Amino acid sequence: MIVTTVRKNADVLVEKAKDWNRVLSGQLVNRNDRSVQDLINEYNEDVLVVGRDKVTLHSVNGGEPFFYHPNSAMFRVKQFLKTGYDPLVQTAQLQRGMSFLDCTLGLGSDSLVAQLAVGEQGLVRGIEANQALANLVRHGLQTWQEGQKEMLDAMKRIEVIHEDHFSYLASQPSNSFDIVYFDPMFDTHISDSSGIQGLKQFACHDDLDEHVIKEALRVAKERIVLKDHYLSKRFKRFGFEVIKRQHASFHYGWLDKKT
Repeated sequence: MIVTTVRKNADVLVEKAKDWNRVLSGQLVNRNDRSVQDLINEYNEDVLVVGRDKVTLHSVNGGEPFFYHPNSAMFRVKQFLKTGYDPLVQTAQLQRGMSFLDCTLGLGSDSLVAQLAVGEQGLVRGIEANQALANLVRHGLQTWQEGQKEMLDAMKRIEVIHEDHFSYLASQPSNSFDIVYFDPMFDTHISDSSGIQGLKQFACHDDLDEHVIKEALRVAKERIVLKDHYLSKRFKRFGFEVIKRQHASFHYGWLDKKT
């Protein structure tokens, strides 16, 4: 990976770029007024561009760049704080003080709502297989400044772990999280969001299998929850109970821990 700065005020951003480069073990390159595409063409690598308030990841394969943004979570947060209802919170039966393991962190939208539901005494931990995404989302959660205080405080409490979710699950004690959650990339495209499009360039697209579900059930104390496209065969394949939401492109399902 190439790490560089934006063109404007590049001199004052060099130290910040060095910090990112140390974290990602990339190659620090002076921008020298070159375009991002020039750098991609020259080095044939993804390019991380460090700005004053924004860090953007550009794929060597083109497509939308990735940068952190709460995306749809801001609307969900407002609704949850106003009504106390969110379909994920309902499906997972989240309550104050519970622990929630998000095995497919992405932009962290679901983790953010979960963190609001479990409160200050609860625990939300998100797993992201891509190192650059993990660090960008962790940084975004810690530094985002727009929105209600409850949301900003909740963002900072979310723990982000860079690891493959199967490996992480396998390393955890049995019954160590109340809820284990999956939101795999949909096989069917349903969103035109630039945030999601940028994410898809870098996100892990590994499918769920019986080994992952078995480990998730071992680690979960209460249940595992799956968010997936309404046409997905994963619900039936793994035996999830499904909450079918009218006019919604995706459903939530749950699988209770067998005692």
